[in-house]
Amino acid sequence: MPTQERGAALTRGPVPATAHLTLRYAAVHRALRAAAARRAEHSKLLADCELSPYCVTDAQAELLLDLTDPAAAHVRVPAHDHALAPVAVSAEEDLRRRAARAEAVLPLDALSRAAGLDAFEIDALLLCLAPVLAPEHALLFGYLLDDLDQRRPNAELVLTVLAPSLDGRLARLPCLGPYGPLRRFGLLVPEGQGGSDGSGNDLLRTLNVPPGLASYLLDGRGDLALLAHDPGELSPPRPALLGGPALAAATRLGDRLRARRDGVAALWGLPEGGQLDAAWAVAEAAGLTLRRAPDVRSSPAPEDARAEAARALATAGALGTALWLPTDALHEAGAATTQVLADVLASAHVPVVLTGRAPWRPLGLLADGRYAEETVPEPDYPQRRALWAALGGPASASTSAEEDAPEVFGAGGFDGLAARFRLTPEQMRATAGLAGAEGVPMANAVTRVLATMPAPLTEQRTPVHGMADLVLPAEQARQVEEIASAFRAWPRVSQEWGFGGGHGGPGLKALFTGEPGTGKTLAAEVIAGSLGVDLLRVDLARTVSKWVGETEKNLDKAFRQAEAAHALLLFDEADSLFGKRGTVDRGSDRYANLEVGFLLQRLERSPALVVLTTNLHGNLDSAFTRRFQFVVRFSRPGDRERYRLWRLAFPARAPLAPDLRLDGLARLDLTGAAIMAAARTAALLAARSGSTAIGREHLVEAIARQFRQESRLPRAGELELALGQAGDAASAGSTW
Repeated sequence: MPTQERGAALTRGPVPATAHLTLRYAAVHRALRAAAARRAEHSKLLADCELSPYCVTDAQAELLLDLTDPAAAHVRVPAHDHALAPVAVSAEEDLRRRAARAEAVLPLDALSRAAGLDAFEIDALLLCLAPVLAPEHALLFGYLLDDLDQRRPNAELVLTVLAPSLDGRLARLPCLGPYGPLRRFGLLVPEGQGGSDGSGNDLLRTLNVPPGLASYLLDGRGDLALLAHDPGELSPPRPALLGGPALAAATRLGDRLRARRDGVAALWGLPEGGQLDAAWAVAEAAGLTLRRAPDVRSSPAPEDARAEAARALATAGALGTALWLPTDALHEAGAATTQVLADVLASAHVPVVLTGRAPWRPLGLLADGRYAEETVPEPDYPQRRALWAALGGPASASTSAEEDAPEVFGAGGFDGLAARFRLTPEQMRATAGLAGAEGVPMANAVTRVLATMPAPLTEQRTPVHGMADLVLPAEQARQVEEIASAFRAWPRVSQEWGFGGGHGGPGLKALFTGEPGTGKTLAAEVIAGSLGVDLLRVDLARTVSKWVGETEKNLDKAFRQAEAAHALLLFDEADSLFGKRGTVDRGSDRYANLEVGFLLQRLERSPALVVLTTNLHGNLDSAFTRRFQFVVRFSRPGDRERYRLWRLAFPARAPLAPDLRLDGLARLDLTGAAIMAAARTAALLAARSGSTAIGREHLVEAIARQFRQESRLPRAGELELALGQAGDAASAGSTW
């Protein structure tokens, strides 16, 4: 049933949500009546003792001791048992059946399941909601608390009404504390530092119901995930995607944590999107669940970070869970905040799981023997292939499994996905979810998952051109195709066959050299399109900075984005950045050489496919050229290529004059970019003149302009001869 119809079903006639709330509140109201009766009984007893306003008499002291004696039976009014009467139970089940017929769930039931509330906690929530339902409760609350200035609900009131006995009070007090679900899920929000006396007593702090919750309980409107949310609660990732050395290391750390419940287990080396799987593997091996530590970067001061971390650790300790702290972002929090966090962790006795790319080893943790760590590499090609197989269905990577569903996994099946993409488990699950929702092949879903917002330093493009749009001599076209096929094969060669040196080694690098307009940038786009990845073009104007060290930071951001998005990173006009190092005559020369040195190192270790283009190969530092596996020299097109370029320059819908002949234009010495520019100029000239077709005169003028832009002059009669007609060339001098 659509959402609109569901809402209508809930609001026709007697509303099930409101009726359910009224039914459950009736039990709370009976508890209020019983509490008022108890209060009246106590008041009568105390009044009979002839109390002095200035002292506590012997009789009064004896009576107070009797009233608070857990072994006494002075309570004459039955305590609230949080159970509905049989008639109310039948009415509640009838409301649930009505809601089910409307394909809905009663809001109070949904809230109870989402936050794991028991009957007492539901009654406590309704009691705190009572002033919203009827303002007259305020005076009654003051009466029950024997303080007419305290007219808003607090934990003391809840216990007085719903747990009047000492045993009940002791049993239910934790439910109203910071670790109970009512406060952890934000259903009751304490206010201020204490009650009216300013003592800071947690029992006297007013408990407020957050905005929107009353409306949700009355008519079901609102997002329950936003209204009831425990910010530290984590669910295990499904399916769990961790294998190989990482799973073995996580299991060893979990065994260590099982043996020492106050231990700190650290797993280093995995990318951010795979650390949740690793943390859960450690916790499950230790027989624990997992909560996440707050992000200390959001704390305005170190002391605020200390308080947040202490609360998170205390909550984890109270609930018997482990606390997960991802450490990669700690460098952004500042040294003082990081040190405060280390101090809190060192003083706590709660199981903690640390994960990050690089190790973070506070000395306080290392000193007492609680700390254990493992370092693992990122999943290599065989492991990625196994994870794709596990995600795809059967927990096997058999060829038959791939062949059974080629439309799902795309060309190459698991092999193709593992070779082309270094996805984290988080990205892999997102890919599977997107593919399942839209019914697209996994490879197509991957490109959408990896499509990130472009950074200010790069321009992100989704390739639209293929090999058919790239007009090159046969040898150059073969080299371009070879780069794409080599990138697909590189994971197997580098990791399975060991040519990468260590764990995979850097990615492939290609250098395109040649005159402007010969297709270097287009070739990079074609390669990206062939691989099914985006193209990231570095904006050199924004990357290069006059400030020392800023250029290196900007370049590192560009590399990181390309690596995270698995995109082809393109440096156009690369000689401006990758130029030759020279002698140090001035201070600026030294910093320029440092930039080149940084680029050499960053280029060397990057796993991304990087393409550099330059018009002047000789301007590049020789240290860069040695790092390219592919060097493609783009020459000016020949007659055959120019013929194809002229055919591609005019779209099929372009209105060409019937007498216009393009065959002879191939003899004009123009690059591909120049040919495309001339065709566009001819079309603009035709449109401006009001012509219905692009004619010979428009094309002659456009070509002549292109020659002039290149500081060249066509030979006499060359344009007319190229167009298949000799004659007057005066039209070539016309103006627009």
